[in-house]
Amino acid sequence: MFNARKVSILGAAFVLGSVLSASAADLGGLRDEHIEAPAAAGPSGWYIRADGGYAWYNKPGIEITDTLSAHDTKMDGAWSVGGGIGRYFGRGFRGDITVDHLFDASAKTTLCECGDDVGHAKFDFSSTVVLANLYYDINRGGRFMPYIGGGIGFAHNEASNGTLDPDCGCSSSLGGGSSNSFAAAGMAGIAWRIRGGEMRYMGGGMKDELVAVSSGNALYLDVGYRFLYLGDVKTGAADWDGGFAEEVKVKDVTAHQIRVGLRYDLN
Repeated sequence: MFNARKVSILGAAFVLGSVLSASAADLGGLRDEHIEAPAAAGPSGWYIRADGGYAWYNKPGIEITDTLSAHDTKMDGAWSVGGGIGRYFGRGFRGDITVDHLFDASAKTTLCECGDDVGHAKFDFSSTVVLANLYYDINRGGRFMPYIGGGIGFAHNEASNGTLDPDCGCSSSLGGGSSNSFAAAGMAGIAWRIRGGEMRYMGGGMKDELVAVSSGNALYLDVGYRFLYLGDVKTGAADWDGGFAEEVKVKDVTAHQIRVGLRYDLN
């Protein structure tokens, strides 16, 4: 009886020992092995941005009246400032909403009546543009990240009071005006991670295990090109001796813009 009980106890101990040994083998030797840390996945969460830039305008079309038209329109460049808030979506995609103001750019056009040049018109153009943008980052999580993107939104365009300068020397005036218009953009650039955002390897809950943890709060220098479509703007009335137009329409304003800014990850 005693020997049977003794044999049963020894058998149970042997089975239990075998199970524990197999479990330890499945865990891969926690005491002596390092568990491979996951690769850097890049930033996640929200970010804010601030940008400054300079825009070069293409020649827009100008409509005045059926008999008085404009051609050879020229617009000077203009400085811009802006900012926005965005979010990383994963798989290299991120998006943001930006607001930029393009300061006054001087516009000048040649007036033409019945095929003959009869003078010039001058005014200033400015715009505030709001865009919802989507980007794709290449080399996500690296020190340098090229990107491409596009955006849509609206622009509030303004034309200042201006002057009409007919060759006849008669009195004239051009009123200011503003319009809201559909806007769109296409962009490409590169972001340089100045600091933060590294994947740091830290001790985990089990001995000798390494776990990758993002330091977050990365700061990036962003340099990019943007093509802007700003739509139309209507000025006030144009009044000159011998003629009157209720409004002057500036059509299809577009610009090439270089922007330099900072982007900061909030988490």
